[in-house]
Amino acid sequence: MKKSIENANLALPYLVYSAKWKETLTYKELAGKINSHPRALSYMLGYIRDEICRKRELPMLSVIVVNSETRLPGDDFLPEGTANLSKEEYEEKFIELRDEVFKYSKWDELLKELDLTPI
Repeated sequence: MKKSIENANLALPYLVYSAKWKETLTYKELAGKINSHPRALSYMLGYIRDEICRKRELPMLSVIVVNSETRLPGDDFLPEGTANLSKEEYEEKFIELRDEVFKYSKWDELLKELDLTPI
C-alpha cells in the first residue's frame, strides 16, 4: 500500500495536467512518467479512485488512464467492477466519467490540499 500511495503522489500531477487539457493517458505513458511498470498501476489507480477522489466526492480522475489499443480503462475502473456491463454500457460509462473529469475545474485545489506541485 505504501508504494501505491507514493506512486499516487507521483502520478496525480500528471493526471491533473491531462485532465485540464482534456486528454487521456495510456497506462504505458503514465508508467513511464512515474518510473513504474504499467501492470503495477492498478493498485495505485484504485487508491486514487477510492481514497482520494471518492472520499472527497470528486470525479474519478483515475478513469482517464486507458489502454493504448482500446482507448478504454481497465476492467476494474469502477469500484464495483464492470462484469455486469455490456460493451456499449462499458464505453458509455467511461465516456460519462471521463467527461466529468474533463469538466471539473478545481483539480489544482486537490494538488494544493495534498501538497503536490502541478506540472
